[in-house]
Amino acid sequence: MNVVTVTINGMDYNLKGEEQEEYLHKLSSYVDKKVKSILENNNKLSTSSAAILSAVNVADEMFKIKESNDKLLKEAGQFKKSEKVYNDQINSLKKQIEHMENYNQKLQEELKEFDKNKYSKEKDDEIEELKEKVDDIKKLAEDRLNENKNYKFQIQSLKYKVIYFQNKLVENEINLAKEKKRKNPLLKNKSK
Repeated sequence: MNVVTVTINGMDYNLKGEEQEEYLHKLSSYVDKKVKSILENNNKLSTSSAAILSAVNVADEMFKIKESNDKLLKEAGQFKKSEKVYNDQINSLKKQIEHMENYNQKLQEELKEFDKNKYSKEKDDEIEELKEKVDDIKKLAEDRLNENKNYKFQIQSLKYKVIYFQNKLVENEINLAKEKKRKNPLLKNKSK
């Protein structure tokens, strides 16, 4: 467990935590700035009033970040649903391409065996049409694959945002807990 002495609004406090010292200093610096900012805006406030207003501001930030985090999680869930739909469509298109390629190969084999004298223009047109359909299906499958890659990238980006906001939420919860502990005289006596 790390024990760090930090200064908030000119007073030293000993913080204990599993987090690294750098993180604890970062938290205390953030709280210090909040308290000083409130005192600068209203120099008639007591330190305890400024601390309470700082805690309210931090709680406000935490709730907004949590709301944003929930929204991002919901969006990520929608992207996952879309990704599943697109993956299903891609798999279906792949099966269609495979079927068309098999059919095309079968037609190619029939053409080799077909008597050239009896070869009809209609059959040639049909084969050309099938080739075009196969090409169209291949292009559609490629487009779907590219869309899927874009969705995966967006989902990954959202995951990083969710992790970022979860970390911010934890930081704010730590700040709030520390502020509550600092303000609660019963907890102060127990820690001494």
